[in-house]
Amino acid sequence: MARKRQSFFTEKEMRRLLRVKSYQNYVHMPNEIYSDFSSAFAELKDETDVNTRSSHVAYAFCYTFLAHYMWRYAQYYSWDDKKGEVPINEAIIKQLLGFPAKSEAYTYLTKNKVGILEQIGYIRKVTDKPISYYWDEDGIELYFEMESESNSPKRTNHKGWKVAMPIKGIWRKPEDATTSGYETGTFHLLDNTHMVHIETFIFCITHPELGVEGFYLYCFLCSQFDKFPRGYDCSKQRMARLTGLSIDEVKKQLENLERYNMITNDHKPWCYDKPDDKETKANTYTVLDYSEFAHNLMQLNTIPKQRRISAEEYERTIGWANEKEIADNIVDINTGEIIRPAEPKFSVENIDISDLDDLPFDFR
Repeated sequence: MARKRQSFFTEKEMRRLLRVKSYQNYVHMPNEIYSDFSSAFAELKDETDVNTRSSHVAYAFCYTFLAHYMWRYAQYYSWDDKKGEVPINEAIIKQLLGFPAKSEAYTYLTKNKVGILEQIGYIRKVTDKPISYYWDEDGIELYFEMESESNSPKRTNHKGWKVAMPIKGIWRKPEDATTSGYETGTFHLLDNTHMVHIETFIFCITHPELGVEGFYLYCFLCSQFDKFPRGYDCSKQRMARLTGLSIDEVKKQLENLERYNMITNDHKPWCYDKPDDKETKANTYTVLDYSEFAHNLMQLNTIPKQRRISAEEYERTIGWANEKEIADNIVDINTGEIIRPAEPKFSVENIDISDLDDLPFDFR
């Protein structure tokens, strides 16, 4: 059964709850998280099926993202004018993700010891947590002051309250916890990571048509855009395989992300008479920053209708995906077969100056 999309907080309320500051608004996520999650959820046969798996993998990602954000900035308490410091427990986290506080549909993902996220090495439920962070004198090494080590008034015994420690934020590989002499996680080393902003998370969750699925797909595109800054070429089918989302969810969220000006899409035309031995090119995507998002209805984009063109026009204006010029020949990169000689490239250096004498006008 598909989840009912809703938002329990406004953007302002979420910023207040998470105490978002201009210098505390992002974390670096490991690039391998998408392949790890898509593989883990592809093996889930009993808990979910292909029609509901999208919300499950997206929920797991967003939960993991919040675990990274909350640990990195030691944000485990919100302020209530009547109660004072209030712990951000599992019930509140569910609402931060856009789900009812008492919802149990995704509990199997986050359970202590037996949850999927613990089994694949992304979180560990612990009672101790950071209450502050600081840098060394050179501003290089990051350290955390743990609740158990502090005499701060924040140290409170909330019975049964465990938080999700983000394993990859501290140790990139599970064995690093015992074999490495220092922290190797994304809080300390930024190699092979991508930056994810809390403002983008808040934007997606407070727009229910985006929700956890929209945020998850946007973050995936961010990770690829870091590798391909001129644009990421990818078919919707391949994007579904790489993320674990369904093809229908990928299609829907690509439209939503473009409508809210979070991504661009070059919308390559559809070739209506494509030869069987030719392959058309995938669309090219780029990601935009939070400041460029559509923050009101007047800024929303209209999704253009896909153009239909002939094979002749497609070859002339775009070119086939399975053809590449190699050593002055057009080669089928799938078979290695030479299709035809490449068109000679015009160059001014190839002009014989004496040929200009035959022109019907003075070239000089």
